[in-house]
Amino acid sequence: MKLSIEKNLLVNALQVITPLTDKSSSKPILSNFLLEAKLKEGGGVVKLSATDYEISISGEFPAKVEEPGVACISARKVLEVCREFSSEEVRISSDEQLWVTLEGGPSRLRLPSVEVGLYPHMDPPELPNRFTMNSRELRQCIELTTFAAMTNETRKNLMGVCLRLSNGNSTQWVATDGHRLAQVTREAKDVQGESPPEIIVPRKAMMEMLRVLEHHDEAVEVSFDERHLLMTAGKTLLMTRLIEGKFPNVEQVIPKDSDRTVLVNRERMINALKIVSFMSQDKIKPVKMTLEPDLLRLESERAEFGDVLDELPVEYAGENMKIGFNARYLLDVFSVIQQSPEVKMKLKGSLNPCLIEIPNDSGFLSVVMPLRIEW
Repeated sequence: MKLSIEKNLLVNALQVITPLTDKSSSKPILSNFLLEAKLKEGGGVVKLSATDYEISISGEFPAKVEEPGVACISARKVLEVCREFSSEEVRISSDEQLWVTLEGGPSRLRLPSVEVGLYPHMDPPELPNRFTMNSRELRQCIELTTFAAMTNETRKNLMGVCLRLSNGNSTQWVATDGHRLAQVTREAKDVQGESPPEIIVPRKAMMEMLRVLEHHDEAVEVSFDERHLLMTAGKTLLMTRLIEGKFPNVEQVIPKDSDRTVLVNRERMINALKIVSFMSQDKIKPVKMTLEPDLLRLESERAEFGDVLDELPVEYAGENMKIGFNARYLLDVFSVIQQSPEVKMKLKGSLNPCLIEIPNDSGFLSVVMPLRIEW
């Protein structure tokens, strides 16, 4: 194998696939990636692939290929060294003894490769259900829901985002961990498949999708069946296995009768929540909220090491009320909202959940359950 490739292309591709490589000593081969050089009209392409058995990513990039071939080498070592190369082009070659050499200007990296046949291959199957979505909107769907997915394994069916196709060209994305919920509805194009199944995409896969989409600004195709999901972003493919199980019916926990509405500046609210939660050393960071006309007061739980208070102006014309929340849950949802400088909070009583909406985006909602706090 002998080729040369633009350094920035190689580094950007490795930054996408390297976090997927498994550093576990029990599966050392998964710390590697496949590098395959192919001859094509115009010089050729290089295909980079990586997998952890659950998720696989591959991408094709233009290169000057003199001799085609394939190698399986350490992803992290190649990324760390190539990133520091001073040249704009990286030359890659391999010999019969399975040694791979990468050169960038006066710098050189030589490392052993692994027998290619030992590396697991995950060829994408033909999947019956599919749709196309704008890359920016798909990123929003991921960012506005993934934060609410469960991160431990107590309930595996909550460790991902539920995806449904409904109402013709509408996609719905939902995540919950039992304490908070996030839901996004976005339009899609070219929807295919009758009565598609409801699927649960693993949280880790959603984050890997986001990493791929950071380097892609065009339309993206998503296809799936009951076991796999495939995202095609240009020449980059991401395939993941899905979570088995039934996602709970969350419609019943979304408040329908909240009669108190608060309009708050997003950045000022984030600032106040950070100030108030700073004093808490617990995993749960309780914050007391007191609402008065045009004023929101946030306080920490009083403790032996002190307490803190902050006040901010809001648009509120209802009766005085007090309610408690886990500050981290509120911070998570306010931090992912980027579409509007203001956020709407809908409340009913001190023991009722809070409904959070974006004024200019009717497709998003989040629900945060209250904390019982002694005042």
